[in-house]
Amino acid sequence: MNINTIFLLLLVIAAYSNLYLTFNTIKQKKKTKLPISSKEWRERVEVEDESYKSWISNRKRLKDKRKGDMNN
Repeated sequence: MNINTIFLLLLVIAAYSNLYLTFNTIKQKKKTKLPISSKEWRERVEVEDESYKSWISNRKRLKDKRKGDMNN
């Protein structure tokens, strides 16, 4: 085999591997479908925020109640 033939063969192998890697990364970057929509997510977060605010206010009220019991 001639040296030019070997280089041509290596060039073809490099081109195909580059093509494969390019398509592989494009395939991985495709957008995945979310299990819930963004609207449903916002609604869920709002409910969780309300629950959290309620929990914080109850916690503060209980701390104040304990401080009041300790002072008596």
